[in-house]
Amino acid sequence: MEDHKRKYAIYGGSFDPIHIGHVSMADHAVKECGIDKLIFMPAYVSPFKQDRKVTDGKDRCGMIEAVLSYNKAFCLSRYELNKTGPSYTVETLRHWKTLLGGNLSFLLGFDSVVQLDTWYMGEEILRDYPLITARRPDTVDSTGMAKISEFREKYNSDITLLEMEPVDASSTLIRKNIAEGKSISGLVLPGVEEYIHKHDLYR
Repeated sequence: MEDHKRKYAIYGGSFDPIHIGHVSMADHAVKECGIDKLIFMPAYVSPFKQDRKVTDGKDRCGMIEAVLSYNKAFCLSRYELNKTGPSYTVETLRHWKTLLGGNLSFLLGFDSVVQLDTWYMGEEILRDYPLITARRPDTVDSTGMAKISEFREKYNSDITLLEMEPVDASSTLIRKNIAEGKSISGLVLPGVEEYIHKHDLYR
């Protein structure tokens, strides 16, 4: 397939660790939106999480690599990690849109979509990039859907809401369970759980 006809999506985040919610949303995005390549893009430092120590990028990549076989469209980029500085989404999207020359979408959580207008250059993201998201169990649908409707009207935003059941998993809960010696089975894929235990993460 010619590059300009391929559909790409970037899925950015801390992925600390990557869990079944991340994988499920990525898988649904590929299947429902016809994505040819879905690029997991772990952040070096999220501007919103500078108050918390983030696990080393090598280990977060190792955990992502453990899920790539789940879908042949999945791949990993260390682009933001290699920049070694705060990751602003708009800069990453501009870079990859220029580099790929194809159709580029941005995959992100429902709670993040409804806050996009508060992000650095968030209006540009809302105007210029198709967005893909899915509901989360802890998100009030009516409030979030009203915000999405506002974005569609104000910025002509292209926002796709995936047809998937909300997945009750969070990186915060997983880190907490590990620290307390509790099971994380069912919250992460087996390969991720194996990596976490092998490298003694989140203790």
